[in-house]
Amino acid sequence: MGSVSMVRRGGREHRGKNRKEKQISWSDPKGSGEAAAGLSPDIDGLYQQVKRMWEHCDDVQFRWVQSGGRRGFIVWIYTLIGKELAQEGLLEPLTTWDRTEGSLEELKQALRTPSLRAAGTLEEINIAIGEGTAVLCLDGFDEALVLDVMQFQGRSVERSSLEAVVRGPQEAFTESLDTNLGLVRRRLKSPRAKAEYLTIGRVSQTRIALVYIQGIVKPGFVTECRERLNRLDVDSIMDSGYIEELIDDAPLSPFPTIEYTERPDRLAAETLQGRVGILVDGSPNALLVPAIFVNFLQSPEDYFERYTMAMSVRILRHFYFWLALLLPATYVALLSYHQEMIPTTLLITLTASHEGVPFPAVVEALIMEITFEALREAGIRLPKAVGQSVSIVGALVIGEAAVKAGIVSPAMVIIVALTGIASFTIPSYNIAITFRLLRFPVMIMAGIFGLYGIIVFLLILWIHLVSLRSFGVPYMSPMAPLVWSDIKDAFQRPPWWTMRKRPQTMETVDPARSANIPRPLPGQSEGEPL
Repeated sequence: MGSVSMVRRGGREHRGKNRKEKQISWSDPKGSGEAAAGLSPDIDGLYQQVKRMWEHCDDVQFRWVQSGGRRGFIVWIYTLIGKELAQEGLLEPLTTWDRTEGSLEELKQALRTPSLRAAGTLEEINIAIGEGTAVLCLDGFDEALVLDVMQFQGRSVERSSLEAVVRGPQEAFTESLDTNLGLVRRRLKSPRAKAEYLTIGRVSQTRIALVYIQGIVKPGFVTECRERLNRLDVDSIMDSGYIEELIDDAPLSPFPTIEYTERPDRLAAETLQGRVGILVDGSPNALLVPAIFVNFLQSPEDYFERYTMAMSVRILRHFYFWLALLLPATYVALLSYHQEMIPTTLLITLTASHEGVPFPAVVEALIMEITFEALREAGIRLPKAVGQSVSIVGALVIGEAAVKAGIVSPAMVIIVALTGIASFTIPSYNIAITFRLLRFPVMIMAGIFGLYGIIVFLLILWIHLVSLRSFGVPYMSPMAPLVWSDIKDAFQRPPWWTMRKRPQTMETVDPARSANIPRPLPGQSEGEPL
């Protein structure tokens, strides 16, 4: 495979086209059109224009220079530049360039920065300054030069915390878009792997990259992503969560229709399945669209371990997924309305343990679940050194004290603990939150109507799920509608040599993952042909 191609449509060169015509430029707040006009031929006038735009910005520095008999100035945000890079790549070449009649192209060849481009309007200059690049304006040229001398502090590549695995790559995305794209490039080296730049946010001017594989992804997915992003007209985008909420198919649904990941290997793998990745500068999480329900129950480690082990774990994960939703409600329904379904010996034990509790089972369950959720949230927000201790010790102490005080029964403590453990087996945090919230209405339905309430809740839940779509793809695919060829990778993990086709759900242009994946054969004795 070749090198990754970076398609810059709608990126830095075409930022103005992504905004609505009636929108006032962030660099021209009065709407005078000054920012969108061409550069002033008078270098002193241009200096005053840029100086006026960036007034009261003490971290913005202006420096007058003389090069090749021409006067000019350099402007940059000194907190975002590399001092040595600016000195060696920009300032020193300028002092040695003595071509009085030299062209702009000759000047570009004399400079030694990693990359440079031309800016023809004041708005492009302002955007470049805000990004942390240096802008060089020289008398006699109708364009300014934007030079990459950025070097600001950022978090290094670390291990994944939300999607930790025992086996497989350990790298996670950072807050730098360039770093994140580099991590993806290491895994997708074909020129078919594309990355389109967009800029969103009138004030923040946040860079966004669409990542997909041409010839695999359905073109409609890319077009839809691009159109939804270009429609956004907001002041700022601080994280990928802003994008997720603004382009969501079902904003009122508790179920997420956009998936996110902090693992570059997973983004690369999902683009090979025909999905589109959205990377946001400043966010360590990439978005994946379209999203279907079964994707939220799959872990990257499923494809790194042997299929026999991965299959067993995935089936166990599906079981505990529904257990986390229905276990407290089922216990409440059986204990309150359907005692005949409980074995007599167990019923006597449960009744005896619940004898001194002043609350009905449903209230008891709600008290314990709310307390457990509070402890879990406190453990996340507290410093890491004490967070786990508080959540574990707090649960033990409060549970034991509540039982001794007669507020809850020991059986209810066990049920809530099992439910909490089951919820931790869900790989995706956003779908886990959804089922943590849905646990409360299903418990109330069980407390009022018993098992009939649970059945009615599940029917309503299923009707809602099958009505959802993500970028036109049915949310419950491949179950509704049924796509039998995709089922094998939904609830289990088949061997690699059987997965010759990409998911039909994604309507990929090239459905074949491999022309022929041979099944592994046992070794043969020496002298026999292979």
